Order: sequence, then structure tokens, then C-alpha cells
Amino acid sequence: MGRVQNSHVTPTDHQYIIPKETKSKSLVTDDPYRYEVRAPADGYIINIELFKEPVEINYQDQPYINNYLVFFEHSCTFYTRLIHIDTLAPDIEAKVEFRNAESQHPNAFPRIPVKKGQAIGTVGPHSFDFQIMDTSIKNKFIAPEHTQTWTLYTVDTFDYLAEPLRSALLAKNIKMTEPYGGKIMYDKDGTLLGNWRRIGRDASNSQYWQDDLSIVYDHIDPSQIQVSIGNFGGSPQAFSVRGNAPAPESVNKEKGMVVYGLAETKYYTESGELWDEIRFAKLSAKNSDYLVGTVAFQLESDRVLKMEAFPGKTADDVRGFTEKVVRYER
Repeated sequence: MGRVQNSHVTPTDHQYIIPKETKSKSLVTDDPYRYEVRAPADGYIINIELFKEPVEINYQDQPYINNYLVFFEHSCTFYTRLIHIDTLAPDIEAKVEFRNAESQHPNAFPRIPVKKGQAIGTVGPHSFDFQIMDTSIKNKFIAPEHTQTWTLYTVDTFDYLAEPLRSALLAKNIKMTEPYGGKIMYDKDGTLLGNWRRIGRDASNSQYWQDDLSIVYDHIDPSQIQVSIGNFGGSPQAFSVRGNAPAPESVNKEKGMVVYGLAETKYYTESGELWDEIRFAKLSAKNSDYLVGTVAFQLESDRVLKMEAFPGKTADDVRGFTEKVVRYER
């Protein structure tokens, strides 16, 4: 949780679970019944969404199979979600009627009672997602109106897991520092640090992340600054900061224009091997040697930010902002 990548321009609000025998990042599998997925606690299934294609346009030309999001209500304040599971259990599927069944993302809103440990579907050997939301706890984003509703209430998974499951999963958790489940809220008022939304954005845009921007810290190695941009050269991309300075929480409106060199983030195991992003390992993040480009920031006020990206350019090439400057708010 907390990773910035592709359309997750702001820190990701769910865990990634990678089962044994996973070989690649693809959802496509010839063994969709490999693992049983069970209800995490007593409650009700209140929403099921069928993904017939990826939400992100740039993924829609890749191999893909149908998969499901299952949303559980456990109390009036406590919810969980499972995302990208391959099948629904027959007794669950029989109670589901999708609205707009011909659409690419039909939804159903049943109220199906489930018991802790009850089989609700299956998943093959590929990554799937898990999220816990507690509405009695609210993440203190500066502009909650610019944040997805359930992100506001997302909590650290490990704070809610019972033993012995908690210890078993912690032993295979790639984040070695607290909070072990990950961090999603970095906003610090009057500084560069945190999440931003483009001024003048189209609220009806289904590719909403194109208007997002975040300057945060790496989800695995919290010493590394990350810059995540919804539109960098035509697509959403996230980068490490060359030189890892200045710290974004130190950048305020008095600093003037700040320029960051951008590079790909690489993760290495303790033995110095490049991580394959699948197998468990103790990791550290490092910048690649290749400079992808440069980004310039300047706070016009505590909650208005100027940004301009310069793909393929070095800091020496940047003399100031041009007519392509973009303004963000929070």
C-alpha cells in the first residue's frame, strides 16, 4: 500500500497479495480455481463489480481475463474489498444480478450474508488486492473533496489482522518499517509534500488520474522521494528524484522554483540482485543511471502549485516555466 505507479498516481489505497506460484504480473491464468478466497469476517456482500477490461486505456491492448471486485460490509463503520479475483462461488453468483450487464464494468448491489471463512470465490496464481476501510478513522488529507471516498478511510491492514494470520503475513511483507501495511497520507500544508489535483480538470473524466500529481516517499524504502505525474509525456508515470533532494516537506512558497531530475526506481535485494517484483525479498530502492527528464515546481501559495514537466531534459535545460505550465490545487 502507498505505491505510486501508472494510474495509481496518488499512493495506492490497497495491499497487493501475491500468491505462491505467481510467475508474472499478468492477470491471465490457466488455473483460475487454484486458490480459494474466503470472507475475512462476518458481514454482507453489498457490491460486486465485473471488470471486463482494464480501467486504464494504456492497458487495454494487453492480454486480459474477466475478474471481480467484491465489497463487504462488516458493520456500519467497517468494510473490506477484494479486487481481481477470478471466479465467484456458485452460491454467491446465483444471487448476483448485474446492472447494465452489457457494459464493460457492470455492477451488482446485492445484500448477501456471509460468515467469516466462507468461500466466496477463487483466484489463480496472480496478484490480487485487499483493502480495509474503517469510517471511524479518517485520513487527514488537506482536500478530502479531491480524494476518493474509500481512500479517506483506508487503514493499515496489519492493525486489523488476527493472529496467527498477522504474523504469517508480516513474515512475507516487503515493507520492513512501520507502518507495515503502508502509508497513503503525506499532505503537509504550505509545502510541496503530498497530493495535488489539476486546476480546471474535467470532473467527468473517467481517466481521472490524468489530473493527479503526488510528491511523496517510496512505499518500500521511505528514504527515497517519489514524484508521480498523471500526464508525463502522454501517460501517467512515477519516478525517483536524482540526488534525493530537496526534501518536499522543506519546499514552501519562499523557495521559489525547485527542479528535480527524474529517474526510474529500481529495487534491489540484499544480495544486490534486481528485484522481479514478485518473489519475497528484503529490498532497497535506488535510482537508475538513466535520466528520464526533469520537473519544475513552484508554490504560488500554500495550496496552489505550478508544475511543468520536461521529458528528456536535464536541469541545466530548464530556465523557467513556459506556456505549458500546469497549476494544481488542494
